[in-house]
Amino acid sequence: MARIFLSHSSQNNAQAIALNGWLRAGGWDDVFLDLDPERGILAGERWERALNEAAARCEAVLFLVSPDWLKSRWCLKEYHLAGKLNKRMFGLLVDGLTPADVPPELARDWQLVDLASGADHATFAAITPDGGREEHVTFSQSGLARLRAGLNRAGLDARFFAWPPASDLARAPYRGLKALEADDAGIFFGREAQTIAGLDRLRGLREAAAPRLLVILGASGAGKSSFLRAGLLPRLARDDRNFLSLPVIRPERAALTGETGLVRALEAAFAANKLSVTRAALREAAEAGAEKVAPLLERLASAASVEDLPGAAPSKPPALVLAIDQAEELFLTEGAGEAQALLTLVTELAQAQSFTLIVLFTIRSDQYERLQTAPQFAQAAGELADTTFSLPPMPRGAYESVIEGPARRLPDARKLVIEPALTQALLADIESGGAKDALPLLAFTLERLYADYGGDGNLTLAEYGQSGGVQGSIAAAVARAMQAADADPRLPRDPAARTALLRRALIPWLAGIDPQTGAPRRNVARLSDIPEEARPLVEHLVNARLLAADEAREADGLCSFATVEPAHEALLRQWGLL
Repeated sequence: MARIFLSHSSQNNAQAIALNGWLRAGGWDDVFLDLDPERGILAGERWERALNEAAARCEAVLFLVSPDWLKSRWCLKEYHLAGKLNKRMFGLLVDGLTPADVPPELARDWQLVDLASGADHATFAAITPDGGREEHVTFSQSGLARLRAGLNRAGLDARFFAWPPASDLARAPYRGLKALEADDAGIFFGREAQTIAGLDRLRGLREAAAPRLLVILGASGAGKSSFLRAGLLPRLARDDRNFLSLPVIRPERAALTGETGLVRALEAAFAANKLSVTRAALREAAEAGAEKVAPLLERLASAASVEDLPGAAPSKPPALVLAIDQAEELFLTEGAGEAQALLTLVTELAQAQSFTLIVLFTIRSDQYERLQTAPQFAQAAGELADTTFSLPPMPRGAYESVIEGPARRLPDARKLVIEPALTQALLADIESGGAKDALPLLAFTLERLYADYGGDGNLTLAEYGQSGGVQGSIAAAVARAMQAADADPRLPRDPAARTALLRRALIPWLAGIDPQTGAPRRNVARLSDIPEEARPLVEHLVNARLLAADEAREADGLCSFATVEPAHEALLRQWGLL
């Protein structure tokens, strides 16, 4: 997939070829240039259709703007197409053009980079297609440096995100059943096409009239949370001129006041923008409703405004992005009061005219009807033609990058080599197991392989065989947890007694049946809710990464689990005994 589309006049072929060479030398080897013998338009292709398809697939468009470009009907058509598709756009001035020569309506949409002026020019050779003549062109080195910085900030793929994060240099490259977070943008592979399409939709929403709502739909196991947290939001964060994302809300039991609720999200956003406000004031506003929260969001958007780029028309404050992950939790019985209050609040705020707010939801496809028919959402959606973004199962061709991509991001000191036969075996086992839970099972298997066998710098097919394979990864982890429980004096050794205790630990606190769909549903529980005698067993399941727990720091400095839940709903389907 060509992630950069290079638009130019035929009079600037030499500059386009030279710039393409500079981009490739800098690591941007996924450029679409119509003249390129490998990636351009092939003989026999329909010219206009090929250009339109390439523009639709790319993530950013670079316009080589010259006097000839401004006079070209076709170049202006490419500009309007890029705008219609909501692409990131860079205007690169050549042939002596200055920012003052660019029409204001174009300067408003572009990040302008002057490659023509200054005294620091570098010379580049270009072999043109008309007879193979060599021409020499010059670009401003300071202009190229600005373009490089702009493209790096655009975050065109995982390679352009630092990894491992500076705050966690020992971070594992495989995250198991946990959702990837913003720190994992550098190892988020396999969803490139959907990420580009999602960013296009969000840029379009920013320019649309209120209300601005988008629901990311996908089956359980499709990777919606990772797509939101490690795919979309880190890339929006780099476009801080246009977007400001608040920390992600997860409703759980307390959608307004919980640890991952609205109040904490607002508190973190205010702190990040160096604005003073008390948690009590935020809680009071959230409980009072949209009328009290709206001025807080206006203040936040105003404080986050960045200085306009040279040559650009004055811009409006960034659009605020409020994301609610796992929105099916808004319809649980426990915490229903705060959940419904949050739904009312955000849908009313989405209709505000004094600032721009985009509300994002992720929700399982089989739960979408609850959100769609909720009175608050139905009223806010109004006449919107399409408020959904479908996240289908990951295409089979993408799994190889999920396996090998994170290993390539490890620094030399932690180098990891994956035996090609292991990759092929993993792909074959995924194929034979069917699409259901393929992604979470693969993620869990890779996490266990890395933890158990990655210390020597390689993962092999033989080690994979010893681990139990993709289909046996859950059973192997359960067996390991039960083996550890055998040595725990707090737990019974008798298998029947152990199974009875396991049931008391899990049901109904952590697992149940959705009465609406009849499907298994994971629950979030306070550790204090679970029978005391079963809690040691829960600890072993947490250590085996089958359950996920949030830690709470107590007054004596020790940690205890505040809440616990199954690491993924796939666990409820793949753990035979459960």
